[in-house]
Amino acid sequence: MLPFGWEASAQEVLTNKDLVQLAELGMGEEVILSKIATSLNDFDTSTDALVELKKAGMSSAVIAKVVEAGNSSSHSKVIDANEPTAPHRPGIYYIDDNGNLVELLPNVTAQSKSRGNFGTRVSYGIAKTKQVSRINGPTARTQFDRVPEFYFYFSQQETAFEQNLYNFYGFVTATSPNEFTLAKLTPKEDARELETGAANYYTSEHGISSKHAVDFDIESIAPGIYKVKPIHLAPGEYCIVYTGAAPSAYSQQKVFDFGVK
Repeated sequence: MLPFGWEASAQEVLTNKDLVQLAELGMGEEVILSKIATSLNDFDTSTDALVELKKAGMSSAVIAKVVEAGNSSSHSKVIDANEPTAPHRPGIYYIDDNGNLVELLPNVTAQSKSRGNFGTRVSYGIAKTKQVSRINGPTARTQFDRVPEFYFYFSQQETAFEQNLYNFYGFVTATSPNEFTLAKLTPKEDARELETGAANYYTSEHGISSKHAVDFDIESIAPGIYKVKPIHLAPGEYCIVYTGAAPSAYSQQKVFDFGVK
């Protein structure tokens, strides 16, 4: 269990004692209700505790809101950090072999190259020259023994997060996994390559080739939280790319890379 405020914006945590102090200071019902609605809490909602609140002068409306907020996961002081439906910092996560929900950290494309220039020339411009973005290293740091399931967390969750806590700016603007592409990488000695375009003397194509894209299923499990499962992944190296800022020629972008053994 992690303190909720560790990931969310720092907020005080209200208790029954705090509410009694507010009432003793003469704060009205409207102020107390507003404070409950905008704060995290560690309320005691047992019968004895509610009786004490009533004796302290709390109205029925305030006590009802205490019960509601005390049983709400979006206002609870603590969350289970390994519960997929609980709020998390926006990003992509997976469940490891120990049952822990782990963030898939992004990598960055190191350089862009063109391949097939000679073929284009000798074919009188018919064969295509491919543009590729390279990711350093023959394999990703994160490797799976089976087809993984991912959890995407966006800023539309019930809990607000400071933008400077986001791991990747794509999650500031994106609202669903439909805005991402899962692509297979091509191993090349000490690197992995992602095809991002192709051209000959007559036509050109930009973006990740559909022949390298992998389909996946999407399930919404909570506001701003989605479960993503690739339909089929053969052993190899892959990456998840935000389509709104996919790597292209002469540019470097973040990608979430992983491998399947």
